[in-house]
Parts: sequence; structure tokens; C-alpha cells
Amino acid sequence: MIEAIAGSAFADSLSAAGAAKPGPASGFENVLTQLEKSENSLGTLLNDVATGQAGSLHQVMLKMEETRMQFELFMQARNKVLEAYQEVMRMQV
Repeated sequence: MIEAIAGSAFADSLSAAGAAKPGPASGFENVLTQLEKSENSLGTLLNDVATGQAGSLHQVMLKMEETRMQFELFMQARNKVLEAYQEVMRMQV
């Protein structure tokens, strides 16, 4: 499962977060956009399950787990950036 996420578009956008524009804010915007798209597609799949139109419950569960792991990866990256910022702010000049 980790290999699947490592090769996903989300991981690519996370690794190339600063490639489009300089600065960490643009990188996080790109990753958040990708995460939002993933959550929206999951919502569509969950609606299909609720209405009985989903073809495979397994695919829905895989997409749910993938979205959860993407969110956790984003939160870990966010926490690391926040820790680095706090460390810089603690430095004495």
C-alpha cells in the first residue's frame, strides 16, 4: 500500500511542492488541492455505495484508505514544517 501511495499523484505533488512557485505556501496549496480532489472523489464513491450504484465495495474501501493515508502524510509534513518554524523562532540572535 505504501508503494501505491509513493507512486500516486499526491506523493508526486508533495515531492514537487515547491517546483511551481517558490515558497512553502504554494507547495501546501498544491498538496491541499490534490487532497481535496481525492476527498471529493471519495465522496462520490461513498454516495454510489449509499445508493447501491457502486460496482465494488473493495475499490471504495481502498480509496477510503488511500485518502486517509494521504491526509496523514500531509499532516505529518505540516507538523514538521511547524516544528522547524518554531525552532527558528526559538533561536537567539
